[in-house]
Amino acid sequence: MSVPVLIIGVVILLIYLFQDRLIFYPQTITEEEADRVSQMYERAEEVMFTGGEGKELHGWLVHPRKKAEEEKLLIYYGGNAEELSGQISLMSENLADWTILLVNYRGYGMSEGTPDEEMMYEDALAVFDNVNGLMDHDPAKTVLMGRSIGTGIAVKVASERQVDGMVLITPFDSLKEVARYHYPFLPVSWLLRYSFDSASRINDTDAPLLIIAGGEDHIIPEERALRLLEEKEGTSDYEFIENRGHNDIHSSPRFWEAIKNFLIKR
Repeated sequence: MSVPVLIIGVVILLIYLFQDRLIFYPQTITEEEADRVSQMYERAEEVMFTGGEGKELHGWLVHPRKKAEEEKLLIYYGGNAEELSGQISLMSENLADWTILLVNYRGYGMSEGTPDEEMMYEDALAVFDNVNGLMDHDPAKTVLMGRSIGTGIAVKVASERQVDGMVLITPFDSLKEVARYHYPFLPVSWLLRYSFDSASRINDTDAPLLIIAGGEDHIIPEERALRLLEEKEGTSDYEFIENRGHNDIHSSPRFWEAIKNFLIKR
């Protein structure tokens, strides 16, 4: 075996073995930091859920500014490097009439366990099935919002539970296609252990859909969002924000405007 072939083989093996570190970037917090978050935001209540394998999942339930007879619930699934206490300020400011649920993935924040696609799905379904017990009334409307890798989890939950809408921010059709974009020289079809295959599930839900993509997104290019949109049967809303990338798309005024306009219809 030649040296170049051996080197390529070793590189492929290392990528296969350590791909979790390329996909997931868990951000953790301490109990003291969580306490400070709760003290900073009077509408944010710490919550705990039991997920797959009995793992404890930690997060916040952000109450609306004013109590209403009909509660509206938005469940948010973050990106692969996102600790969700960072969303409390933006969410509570821009979606003041909604109850917002922010539960960190396993291995993130103060949630137990190690990130894994199937377990993250199981966790998300368990949270969805038990959130009503934390609210005064069953929500009149439930909308899912996912960002980046969280869009795959939102689509999975919507494919198995009844929801009233989905907002997918910088989504993709499948992780395999994103990997092909970044690593065209690798055999990603058999290398990847994770799929996050939203394209195969997007029509298992009839929930109204809003997709938001950025023109300067070099992590998940617009092409992947458009491919997912093409798979979706029926009419969906699409917001293209030309001068924003993967990590700053939320800084555009059009970002929250599009979300608010979509939610008003729900």
